[in-house]
Amino acid sequence: MIAFASIFLAIVIFFGPLAMHIFNIGFYNKLYTENNVFEDLDENDVGKITLDIFDFFKYDGNLKGSVRYADASMSSVKSFTANEIGHMEDVRELLKNILILFIISMAGFLILFIILIFTDKKNSLRKMGPVFLWASTIVLVLFLALYIMSLNFSYLFEKFHTVFFPQGNYMFSADSLLLTLFPFRFFYQYFLRLIICSSIGAAVSAIIGIVFIIIQKKQERRYGIEK
Repeated sequence: MIAFASIFLAIVIFFGPLAMHIFNIGFYNKLYTENNVFEDLDENDVGKITLDIFDFFKYDGNLKGSVRYADASMSSVKSFTANEIGHMEDVRELLKNILILFIISMAGFLILFIILIFTDKKNSLRKMGPVFLWASTIVLVLFLALYIMSLNFSYLFEKFHTVFFPQGNYMFSADSLLLTLFPFRFFYQYFLRLIICSSIGAAVSAIIGIVFIIIQKKQERRYGIEK
């Protein structure tokens, strides 16, 4: 039970930042600014198409909108091609599976947490301490490996797409709307921010685990002396 609770918590910590930021327009606007997206595309249109993407990922809209250039003298607009929309459909399916796994893991952890706490209140902290420590260890080891691989992020990015999008519909021209909105560096910065957030979550989990163990030991010493 402790092992399952640890795995569930590790999954929650691992995917928690993605679940929080995936529909955060402010987060996207910050990355757009850092990657000079608004120098190429109209800022208002970018905001609208981003909200359209959010609705699309929620299965509540399509991607038929267009985006004007930032340069008002350019009368043409950019729209998603059928190939880009096809790739976004694959991304939507992957995100759906990740969020389902996140929700199931969060529910599983809460259920096991309650069971561990209330089935043996006297030793509950002894059981929960290792859960938080193991979960943080799992996440930190995974992110250490990912960080090392991210030193060659282009390779990691390519392998990610090869594994999760084997159909291969993720290659687009440099002037496509998808790559103009989300240039390579956008994903790199997105990735680093998620790693940082999850690492902080893992550190907090480790601290909670250590505190639980310390409190448990103090209670055991007090109980032993009284006895």
